[in-house]
Amino acid sequence: MTQPLAAQPPSPTQSSFTAYRLWFTVEVETPLELSAWPGSALRGALLNALRRHYCYAPNDPNPAHSMQCPVCWLMARESSNWRWGRTPARPYTIDLDPVHHATRHRYAPGDRFGFGVTLFGVAFNLLPYLILAVSEMGRIGVGRPLREDNGRRGRFRLYQVEAVHPLTGERELVLLPNSTVVQTPTLHANAKTIAKRAKAFLARTATTQRLTVRFLTPTRLVHRKQLVKEPLFRPLVARALDRIEALSHLYTHDDVPSRVPGMSSIENIPDWLAKADTVRLVEHETQWIDIQSYSKRTQRATPVGGFVGYAVYEAETWTPFVPVLLWAQVAHVGKDAVKGNGAIAVLA
Repeated sequence: MTQPLAAQPPSPTQSSFTAYRLWFTVEVETPLELSAWPGSALRGALLNALRRHYCYAPNDPNPAHSMQCPVCWLMARESSNWRWGRTPARPYTIDLDPVHHATRHRYAPGDRFGFGVTLFGVAFNLLPYLILAVSEMGRIGVGRPLREDNGRRGRFRLYQVEAVHPLTGERELVLLPNSTVVQTPTLHANAKTIAKRAKAFLARTATTQRLTVRFLTPTRLVHRKQLVKEPLFRPLVARALDRIEALSHLYTHDDVPSRVPGMSSIENIPDWLAKADTVRLVEHETQWIDIQSYSKRTQRATPVGGFVGYAVYEAETWTPFVPVLLWAQVAHVGKDAVKGNGAIAVLA
């Protein structure tokens, strides 16, 4: 049974920036087919389920609506006052299994697959409705319409929900199979975990001066209004800083500019970026993935492709950049993170 959402979105009153990653395992009930890199389809199905049951005006085009409706605040927030256009950084990502979702998959009844949603800051307060919405996604159907489903999309049931630590991979059950009791997750990333992990990471890079970034899902970076098709370090770390700063600013009450949780303030952004220019791209093996996202609202497709693979970088010191890169591992980097893009892993 659906429950009404609170009348207003959560207020950014908590003082610490957190990231909770929930992993949903579902069991297929009717034949179901997902395209490669299905983050856009999963995000669209989740938005549809939330709007259908919890949005009081799903067809309202006014940006002010998304500041009143919790569903649209979470999934499709717009603001005419945002400094980079009308679309602020939204407080969630879709998380994919890169190995599993790199190719098209067709599932038979009884098969299982999973996907994640990471909630940032006060968005965590909407967790109960997210779990209800995933169940509704399964009832409505996702993926391609199939002939054997009489032109319907494949349906599933929610099997279980786990919390996954975004940095360590540690897991805990939040919703057990065949249960309706949701446990409050405890695993999450915050400033303390980032600072602790950064210290250990820097100790490992002290002798080699090199680190590797794996681009697990298509990563789409824009630098000086130009699409970047190779993993240059400055665009990577600059877009990561933009995203972390925006998420921290919008979804907690910490309004200190240019601050990365778990890291001292960056006093001079131009100097910081100049240091990023000195980081060398030693080698990389990447490929560009062309994919598109179709919007029912605008009735058009937009490119959301990016590169996947790995890159090795070398620097005299990694101290200014490691906390930002670790947060990027949590929050993704670049465009279309809410559709699963920009998932990275940082390795010493």
